[in-house]
Amino acid sequence: MNGQQGALTWLDQFAGYLEVERNYSSHTIRAYLNDLRQLIDSTSNPTEPGATKPAMQSEIAFRPNDAFGQPSFSSSLSSIPAAPQPADEAESKSASWLEAEGLKTYIRQIQEQYSRPTVARKISAIRSFYKYLRREQLIDEDPSRLVRGPKLTRKLPSCLDRDEVVRLLLAPDMSVLGVRDRALMEVLYATGMRVSELCSLKVHDYNQEAMEMRVTGKGSKERVVLLNQSANAWLRKYLNEYWPKLAGGRTPQAESPLFVSRQATRLSSRSVHRVVLKYAKKAKIEKQITPHTLRHTFATHLLEGGADLRVVQDLLGHTTINTTQIYTHVSLDRLRRVYSNTHPRA
Repeated sequence: MNGQQGALTWLDQFAGYLEVERNYSSHTIRAYLNDLRQLIDSTSNPTEPGATKPAMQSEIAFRPNDAFGQPSFSSSLSSIPAAPQPADEAESKSASWLEAEGLKTYIRQIQEQYSRPTVARKISAIRSFYKYLRREQLIDEDPSRLVRGPKLTRKLPSCLDRDEVVRLLLAPDMSVLGVRDRALMEVLYATGMRVSELCSLKVHDYNQEAMEMRVTGKGSKERVVLLNQSANAWLRKYLNEYWPKLAGGRTPQAESPLFVSRQATRLSSRSVHRVVLKYAKKAKIEKQITPHTLRHTFATHLLEGGADLRVVQDLLGHTTINTTQIYTHVSLDRLRRVYSNTHPRA
């Protein structure tokens, strides 16, 4: 096995680790592998398995790890296209990606090529990979511990005010597609679920009597989200009266997709995006809006109404409270604007 094959084997094993132990989605794993493939392709002479090399003044040996057997991503590795090489290729190939100097050179080059968020994402993938290699004792030292990522300024998410939400939800008509679109937008705003979660819903995930839905989120984690009276009424109307019209007269079965297209197929994320844009334009909302805007709006309105941050975290399906805390900044920003506009001596 040559050095390139050894590196691909490491990637194969890392993919299995992400899939089995970390429970990452296929999309996330593929993004990690693409970023790491770019790193590996940045040097022409990665260390041969078992060969001596000067990285970190230590010997780094390749030892296959079959702890996961053959992960399901092994067949897809060969289909991942080689990522574009960073500029100044000659310089990047002066040291192996397993050496501290080679890694630092690579980081400097991608910092010149990509935006800060993209560089931060690539460094995150690299750190996870090296941490895994070190854990499995495939390398003796981790050169990524010497690398610092760019500092990111967190952008506050945009959201709608209450009047804009009302205008958006009233925009659809009473046609078959109009009722479907009203129902899906009501659900997005009532639950704060991601558009991918909405599109993956099945009929049996919806409990009409309890006014709740079972959602499968990131990492295949399930959670229960709650519906308000309006969302429940529109969803029930759509499912009982209008779903069969989109499905050629068929009645919805437990395993049927909840939101369907004109052809009675599962609605795609792109289609939901078009739906929201269509009605935002019709409602004369000038803000940049996506389905995710309704998720931000849901969280912001709950916090403004006095909801506990932990409750919002659970409803959104966030793994850590840090992700949810950004909405406290959104609420404070809005409070400042209201104060400035309404206080007589502001």
